[in-house]
Amino acid sequence: MPNQKTVSAYLSSHLSGADVAPVLRASLRGRDVEESINTVAMAASAGDNSLRPSQLALIVRYLLENESGTQVRDRGLTIDELAAVCEMAASIITSPDLAFGVKVSDSSWSMAHRIAYQQFPDEEESSYVPRSLAVYRQIAPSLVEEGGFDLERRYQDAYGLTINDAWNIGYALTQWCLANPGTSFNPASLEQQLGLADIDKDRYGKFLTTQACAYDVYRSMLSTPTEGQSHFEPYNLNPFRKFPILTLPDGNHMLPIPAYLLRRITHGLYYDLIELDRSGYIGLIGRTFKEYIGRLLSELASDSVSQSDDGVWVVSNDNTAVLIECITRPFGAMSRSTGNRAHLHADLARRAGVVDSVKRLQDMRHPTGNDSRLVEALEDKRTVGVVVALEDFYLANGPFIRGIVDEELSNQGRTAMGPEIQMTHVGGLEAACALAVTSRESLAGLIYRKSNQREYDGLEMDAYVRHLTLLGDHGEANNLTPTILTNAASKFL
Repeated sequence: MPNQKTVSAYLSSHLSGADVAPVLRASLRGRDVEESINTVAMAASAGDNSLRPSQLALIVRYLLENESGTQVRDRGLTIDELAAVCEMAASIITSPDLAFGVKVSDSSWSMAHRIAYQQFPDEEESSYVPRSLAVYRQIAPSLVEEGGFDLERRYQDAYGLTINDAWNIGYALTQWCLANPGTSFNPASLEQQLGLADIDKDRYGKFLTTQACAYDVYRSMLSTPTEGQSHFEPYNLNPFRKFPILTLPDGNHMLPIPAYLLRRITHGLYYDLIELDRSGYIGLIGRTFKEYIGRLLSELASDSVSQSDDGVWVVSNDNTAVLIECITRPFGAMSRSTGNRAHLHADLARRAGVVDSVKRLQDMRHPTGNDSRLVEALEDKRTVGVVVALEDFYLANGPFIRGIVDEELSNQGRTAMGPEIQMTHVGGLEAACALAVTSRESLAGLIYRKSNQREYDGLEMDAYVRHLTLLGDHGEANNLTPTILTNAASKFL
C-alpha cells in the first residue's frame, strides 16, 4: 500500500518552483495526437509501471488541450520521448504552489497532501478492485430496503445494461487492450474482439456511452476548478477517472490507460449511481460500508465483536476496547486537489463528517446508561477510537489532517484528539485485521499498542502493520489481505 511510502520519494528534483508547463506544451506541439496516444497506450500496457498512470494521463491532457489548433501535426511521440515528457509532467504534478496553473497553498503539508491524492490512488489496484466488487456486487444488493434505492434495477433502467454486463464488458476490454495496446474498437468490432456470450452490439454501444467521451467533452473538463462545479474531477482534473475511453474523430474508440477503466467499473460505479439518486445512494453505501466492516471483523478469533445501538463497531479483549466509526467520504474534490486549509476545514467539519465522527468517539469513550450494551462492553477497559473511511484518506493520521481536525474541535469547545483516537483509510484496517487473524493476536491489542507507544505517533495504520511484520515477532504473518478481499477476487477475477 502506498501509505508506507514517504511523500519525499515523489518530490525528486521538482522543487525549484519553475512552471514547466510551457516547455511541456512546446514539446507536444506538432505531435500527431492519435499516434502519440497510441504510444501512451503502449507504455500503459507495458507492465513495468515505469511511467505512472497519473503522468501518462497528464500527457494526454496536454495533447488534447490544443488538439484543434491549426499547426501541422506530422509525427507522434516515441517511447523515449514519452519518458522525457513524463519527467516534465512529474514536475507539474509536484509543483509547490500550482495545480495545473491554479495558484494553491505553498505550504509543505499542502503540497504533500496534493501529491498523495494525485498519485497514490493509481497504485492500489490489488485492493480497491476486490473491495469495490465486495461492496457493490456482494453486499449492497443484499441491503436494499423496500422502496429504497435499488442500485441494480436503477442502473439497468438508466443505462440499458446491467451492472454485471458493465463488469463483464469492462474487464474483458481491459484485458484485451492490455494485449492489444493502442488498437481502436467500436460496438460492432467488439463483438468479434471480445466475443462475450449474450452481449450484442447494442449493449457494447450502451457501455461505451457511459465510459467514453469525445475530445471536446474531455477538454470541457479541464477548466479551472470552482466550488460546486459539477464535472470537476477529483485529484488532478483527470477526466479519465470518469471517462477512461476516448472517442476518436473517426468515431472509433481507444483505451489509452487500461488501469483507469478497471477503476471506473469498480470503484468508479459511484459516478453512475450517485447521479440517479444522490441521497438514496449515499444512504445505501453508508449501510453497506458498515456491513463490510462487520464482515471484516467477523474473521477475528481473539476478540469479541459487537455493535452499539447507533452502529459503531466495538472490538474488545479482556482489558481493551476499540470503537470503530465508519465514514464513506472524508474529503470532497477541492480538498483532495488543492490541499488548501480552507477547503480541508470545510470538508472535515461538514455535517456527519470526520470532525463529527471524532466527537462521537470522544463521547462514546465515556458512555452513559442510555446504551447498556456499550456500557457493558467498555466497563473497566481502556478504550481507543478509530475513524475508518471508505474513500481515499491518505496521510489521515499525520499532523496536517489531525491538526485541522483539532482546530475544528477547539472552535466547537472540544478537547483535541489524543493518540487514543486514530484515523485511517479502510486499507489500514484491512491490513490490521489480516495481521490479527494470521498471527492469532487481538486486533484490540494491536491498535492499542499503536496508540500507546510514542514511536508510532502519526504513523498510518497500514504502515504500522507492515512495521510489525518487519519486526519478525508475528510468526509468518506476511499475508495482509483479508479473506473478504480474497473471496471477492476469487469470484470475479
